[in-house]
Amino acid sequence: MHRKRILQYSVLGIIVMIAAVFLWREGPYVYHPARTSAEVHNKAGAGAIRVHGFFSTRPTPNAIYYKNKVIVLMYHDVQPNPTNIKSLDTAVFKQQLDAMKANGFKWITMEQYADFITKRRPVPDNAVLLTFDDGYETFYKHVFPILQEYKVPATNFLIVSTVGNNKHPGIPKLNWKQVQEMRKAGIDFYNHTYDSHSYGYIRLPGKTKDRAEPLLMGPLHNKTLHHVENQEEYVRRVKHDLGLAGQILRQEVGNTEDILAFPYGGYSKPVIDICHELGIRVTFSVKQGINSPGQYIGYRVNAGGMDNNPISLIEYMKRGAPIKTPIKGFNV
Repeated sequence: MHRKRILQYSVLGIIVMIAAVFLWREGPYVYHPARTSAEVHNKAGAGAIRVHGFFSTRPTPNAIYYKNKVIVLMYHDVQPNPTNIKSLDTAVFKQQLDAMKANGFKWITMEQYADFITKRRPVPDNAVLLTFDDGYETFYKHVFPILQEYKVPATNFLIVSTVGNNKHPGIPKLNWKQVQEMRKAGIDFYNHTYDSHSYGYIRLPGKTKDRAEPLLMGPLHNKTLHHVENQEEYVRRVKHDLGLAGQILRQEVGNTEDILAFPYGGYSKPVIDICHELGIRVTFSVKQGINSPGQYIGYRVNAGGMDNNPISLIEYMKRGAPIKTPIKGFNV
């Protein structure tokens, strides 16, 4: 009987601990001041950041979480009071930036990142690169002013055919006037294809049947025309798309290097070979993790979406953004 009661209490204790952790993860937030010497002196309390209300921890601005590595954050649409689950609220975006600043993360440019990957140039400890995909107009209206306020460099990957195209379906996209204004202010713009940001029926290497995959990944099966691209047709299509996007970006924003974010993160050995032929050395997936020198297909951490928890994001970054699915076997 005594052993049974001990077992019951032990099980109950475990349940209570699990419940406490759950409540902490899901519970309310409070603002906790990120103390600087000036704030302590005048008790202004400025620089407060959002932290958990149950087990609040002070920011650690002088800590080193990782060295000679870069976390790349990935965003899409950012706007006030979003209704799309994939969109991030601007207020939450500012909370992320406040938390990164308070905890000693250092924002870097795409040029610094590319030199780090390809030339092993040094980057600050706790280095972070901000990237935005798809070239939404909300980037100009809502994100750009925040980046200027916080003095944060960033890159937006453009679907080049959609820039200034009012007839393109979905969320309105940027126009070239907006892009050029932001470029003069230090924002970078790179390749997210010319017009290949979609899925199709793709015949992957070594496969006899096609399946729905991002268009860059392999020969396209046009079911309307009952035609499957041969290898030569596939290479011609992808080289034309990526090459045209790179050419227009050089003309419009003065790029000297072509950097590519794969749509939906989809890549394959054939498209990596095409990138190599075109001189595209730095690319990005959507696989989660952290980047070291020579990581030519970059890991990115998704920091967007309505369900984003800024504190969970910062905690993950403090742990060095552990790689979940390794990228193997491809070199650009």
